[in-house]
Amino acid sequence: MAKIYLGIDLGGTEVKLAVVDAYGNILEHASFQNSFNSVPEEVVAEIVRFSRNMKHFSEVSATGVGVAGDIDQQKGVVRFSPNLPRWKNTPLKKLLERELPGIISIDNDANAAAWGAYWLDAKGKVRNLICVTLGTGVGGGIICDGKLYRGATGTAGEIGHIPLNPDGPRCNCGSFGCIERYVGAAHLSSQAKELLKTRKHSKILTLSGGDPDAITPYILARAAESNDTIAINIWKTAGRQLGIVFAGIINFFNPEMIVLAGGVSKAGKLILDPIKETVRERAFEKPASICKIVISKYTQKLGVVGAAFLSR
Repeated sequence: MAKIYLGIDLGGTEVKLAVVDAYGNILEHASFQNSFNSVPEEVVAEIVRFSRNMKHFSEVSATGVGVAGDIDQQKGVVRFSPNLPRWKNTPLKKLLERELPGIISIDNDANAAAWGAYWLDAKGKVRNLICVTLGTGVGGGIICDGKLYRGATGTAGEIGHIPLNPDGPRCNCGSFGCIERYVGAAHLSSQAKELLKTRKHSKILTLSGGDPDAITPYILARAAESNDTIAINIWKTAGRQLGIVFAGIINFFNPEMIVLAGGVSKAGKLILDPIKETVRERAFEKPASICKIVISKYTQKLGVVGAAFLSR
């Protein structure tokens, strides 16, 4: 019988779990909410509870976990997470080894997503790929010559913490002006709230029920599709900012493919078109022409499938 794996995508706002077969098919899945101030031991207890409630749990041969943060993959330790401040030097692998079956693999969530994108979106047919996850934060994973590249300390791919503006606003990572600080989900919503202080008539407010605190990237996308000027400009600006970073990545790394994933990527062409336009303007012509920039067709499953495949 073919082996099956447990994949866990541990993000800043949600934890997703799935039992996955060797072909990337999800046999069953579950999820629960996470929060900025979550306590590691409590989250682990919930992971164990949800995992054991899965009907295929007894068949799982190995477990992979993608975590939003700076990870020591060899020791299975979460060293630091900008969006999970209580997760400092957390021995996640040890905590899970007591409760879950098989070998436990721990990695950065964007690395897991990149591994998922490599097998699901690229079908393993490209050698060099970048995956950028646009959600609570901005993460990145690198496939180099068909292998997951982690760097000297396992920290490679932190695209969200490339400084776009060294004098910009302080980021949760402690630095200033990181690209995450401009295009992360919460910051897109904050930009809208700020702009709406001087403009009360907007489709954004209608869709959010008149509550600026209820604004999300989903609402901004729907407003932009209804020709709301504020929403359109927010997406254009976010796309240009990402395009500047992508142009540098293309010149430096020369990938065949950049795959966008995560909740913010659901804006589709609203963010993809200005990214591509900016890349054409700023990157070297030849590497830009061969690099496909796409939105993942599997964005809902990249994290859990990639995590599961880490253990495979």
